[in-house]
Amino acid sequence: MNSHKNLKILLILGGVVEIVIGLLFMVLDFYFKHVGLENIPIFTQMAGAFLFGYGILLIYSSRDIEKYAIISLVNILIRIIMIICGILSLLIYPEFFIILLIVLPYDLLWSIFVSILLVKQGIILKKNNIEVDK
Repeated sequence: MNSHKNLKILLILGGVVEIVIGLLFMVLDFYFKHVGLENIPIFTQMAGAFLFGYGILLIYSSRDIEKYAIISLVNILIRIIMIICGILSLLIYPEFFIILLIVLPYDLLWSIFVSILLVKQGIILKKNNIEVDK
């Protein structure tokens, strides 16, 4: 498989995962109450709606990867921020260890693979072939 097709598959996979996690966040209040954490439902519902919408954007960006590269780049940035927040959350809420043990490596690997494929495709970090007049 070529890197363009792999990138497209990763964007679609990432989008589907974001949509599923977004839907789960919308009903996460029940889980929080079950483990004894007080939560204001509107925040998890807003996070779920954000993830759901971003999943749709990722899937849409797979239609024209170069044109919508900013969507992938912003998603990578958000995932890196979430990895840092997830690690900090482990110190405060050890109840989430199993969940974060699965989610954090996924986000890290997805970000790395998509970044590599974006560079390999020349979508980001393009080398300019400008000749200097002598």
